[in-house]
Amino acid sequence: MATANPTSYPLAGPQVSGDQITVSTLLAQPTRITRYLSDLSLRSFVSSRIFSTASGVSGGAVIYDQLTLNDLFPTRDVQNVGPGAEFPIVTSENQEPKVAAVEKFGGKFFVTDEAKTRNDTGVIQREGVKLINAITRKIDARAIATLDAEIAARAATQSMTGTNWSAVVTGGASQSNASAWPAADFAKAQLLADQQELGVTFNLWLLNPQQLAQLKLVYGSDYSAVLSSYGIEAVASNRITAGTAYVLVAGAVGELRLEKPLTTETWREESRQITWVQSDVRPVMYVTDPYSVVKVTGLAG
Repeated sequence: MATANPTSYPLAGPQVSGDQITVSTLLAQPTRITRYLSDLSLRSFVSSRIFSTASGVSGGAVIYDQLTLNDLFPTRDVQNVGPGAEFPIVTSENQEPKVAAVEKFGGKFFVTDEAKTRNDTGVIQREGVKLINAITRKIDARAIATLDAEIAARAATQSMTGTNWSAVVTGGASQSNASAWPAADFAKAQLLADQQELGVTFNLWLLNPQQLAQLKLVYGSDYSAVLSSYGIEAVASNRITAGTAYVLVAGAVGELRLEKPLTTETWREESRQITWVQSDVRPVMYVTDPYSVVKVTGLAG
């Protein structure tokens, strides 16, 4: 079995110069396949927008601390201190550390000897696209599930019902008032953060493609200017339920660590005259600041 050396994930686009890369070369040098797959993942990978990328993992898990609303002020307040008097001791609660376990996502496909002999690069391209799409989909779905778990525990403060963006009337005598436009939801989401006094300024809305399309239809040529005025960016992902959005501080919600980066290995099965291509990644993701994300529902009515 030929095993590739670990490489970072996701990777920037590969650059190849010189002779043409053949199927035989790719199968003999799995790191080239890893680079190719990682480049594809960049097209739709949104987990890296939610979590910051931290150092590796040891022992199969990460122990981490999580911000709470009690972290803003000490449990015992400051007091008026008279001349020569002793200052009061301000205290804070010690939070119980949390643990996040590593998971493993991967899959494999095979290349026949015939495809190898005929240099049918389309096999690796087609099957590689399917494989990395599946891995990316799984990681992104896991990221959204991680957010949902933390938001569910704080539904009173980290969730809100938005307006139906599909019902906005953009002109004429029956034009919708300001409170019914998407910008009203931009303002209300930031209001939730401002009331918590944690210094959170949202800059990213993660939407289902339907809501992103509706947002562009509502504002038309003013779309970019409206987002810019609120200091936000809108990004679409099919991992997000239609009518739902996640409003967050990009890269500040938590961390995404890799015990094992995306890695590819190949081996030949002589009895079938095929070569297996197998790729996997072992990530762990967790929320350290649950107050830097808000879930918005009701955007589709």
